[in-house]
Amino acid sequence: MSEFDWLIKCPVLRDQRPFYEYLKRKESLVLGWVVLKQIKYTKRFFVSLFSLCLLLFPITYLTISFSYYPIQSVFFILLLPLFGVGIVYCYFFITWFYIRKRLVEAKVWYEESGWYDGKIWIKPTSVLKHEKLLCYYQIVPLVKRLKNTLKIIFFSIVVVMLTFFFLFY
Repeated sequence: MSEFDWLIKCPVLRDQRPFYEYLKRKESLVLGWVVLKQIKYTKRFFVSLFSLCLLLFPITYLTISFSYYPIQSVFFILLLPLFGVGIVYCYFFITWFYIRKRLVEAKVWYEESGWYDGKIWIKPTSVLKHEKLLCYYQIVPLVKRLKNTLKIIFFSIVVVMLTFFFLFY
């Protein structure tokens, strides 16, 4: 029995195997942001934040009168994109954390036909070692990066809100 016989005998569909789920998300247009180098990742973060500011500016202009509440409008324009980007990055975090969990587990839950016939496949040792290595060297740094980004977003939201409340209350 060779080292790669598990590929032939693996009952899990290719789309449901943790390694291929990782590859699919890594090559995804949106979820692939997290895999980018630090400079490109930061650039995409600020571009998305700025884009949301530009998108929400007309909405804010229509809902809050700039002539009566100019400073409140600016805070609103700053706060809404932070919430939007925070939601997007929470989605990134949940998705990559799920992949991390699937790679590290020794058992893979899968469905053959998709109608509540869930089964469990126990990974061979060689596959488990390979996927754990992949997880600790590829995914753990991504999850850590996302945690740090979410901390920055949360801190920014708190700072904007506290500044707003200290100025107006």
